[in-house]
Amino acid sequence: MPPLSTAPAAPGVWHIAHAGAVTSAGTSAWQSAASWVGLQKRFRKAAHPGVGPHAITTAPCPEITSGTAGASRLARLLGAALADVVSSMAQPGHDAEWAAPARMALALPERMSDGESTNLWQQALAEFGRWAGPAASATLGAVPCRFVRGGHTAGFAALQALGPCDPACGTALLMAVDSLLDTATLQAAYARSALLTDRHADGCIASEAAAALWLQAAPDTRDANGRGLVLHPPALATNATAHRLPQQAPEPEALQHALRSALAHARWQADNVGYTVSDFDGSTWRAMAQIPTRARMGPGWDPIDWEPAAVIGQVGAATGPVHWALAAQRLRHDARPPNSILSWALDEGTAAAAVALERTIGTAATPHRRTPAHGHDTGAVATTYSARFLQNEKNG
Repeated sequence: MPPLSTAPAAPGVWHIAHAGAVTSAGTSAWQSAASWVGLQKRFRKAAHPGVGPHAITTAPCPEITSGTAGASRLARLLGAALADVVSSMAQPGHDAEWAAPARMALALPERMSDGESTNLWQQALAEFGRWAGPAASATLGAVPCRFVRGGHTAGFAALQALGPCDPACGTALLMAVDSLLDTATLQAAYARSALLTDRHADGCIASEAAAALWLQAAPDTRDANGRGLVLHPPALATNATAHRLPQQAPEPEALQHALRSALAHARWQADNVGYTVSDFDGSTWRAMAQIPTRARMGPGWDPIDWEPAAVIGQVGAATGPVHWALAAQRLRHDARPPNSILSWALDEGTAAAAVALERTIGTAATPHRRTPAHGHDTGAVATTYSARFLQNEKNG
């Protein structure tokens, strides 16, 4: 597997100005984040006709998808997430106005064809229009939307598909949606023993979710509007073989490459990371990929782990943006918000992805010079919040 380039990325970050999401634990990003913090799970255990004889544990979004199936299920999820992000813009203290973003990307499940992706987007716009009105829907419909299909790493790839970020980029809308609950998807997962059942404890909890992130291009992490999160360039890598193969241990190399490349893009060292957000759900195959990877990140690397999948279940292609939306909402309300977060996801196949997020600085002051671990000032201007701390500083 060829290693990814670890050259520093071009200046510029995407500031998460507003975050909308729908998950099994809430009909908004704020409600879902509160449920995650409170560990308020909403899992269902039941037999599904046509899937298998044993009951499986799932995490649906009943308020959004009740009575729907297939593409219409995804359209309702995505429309609700878009409505949530627009609702966020309308809150007191926010000056943002609904306007066409300069760029848009949508992460979708790998099983969808080009035609199905286009039809889904049109259906989602119609769902959004029922809430926000036809003018808002038409505004989005006039902007070309790039579809990125894949597994758990699709959202990271969609972020990458937005292209290089510089202050001239303006705004972007990053979206993701997936449901692992349609019959065909459940049948395939059941057949490969990938679902949690009474007879198979090492399986995932199939769920569904959508997210919509309103992004603003910025030169660095300074933000006069207060604390928020920025996204550095993402990193993707692949293994020669799939991560989830019962007959052999998964390879950790792809995840290691992704994490190290994400750190390089942010100009961090491993011990700059105070928190991680991963799609870990207790599965043995994920643990066997993550444990050696974490051990190789450096001695004493011990960030605080955030694992939303333990509360909302596995959400497939929606994984990255959903987790970032929840983290952005959590940041607003935590008494001690994180300074730096490293987010990652693993596909059952060969892909792994990671991205660094960090808290914005609520000042317009000129950044300090960066002092690296060996103590010599390089003269470079620090454009990240983490660079203002000692190498082992982890909390705000």
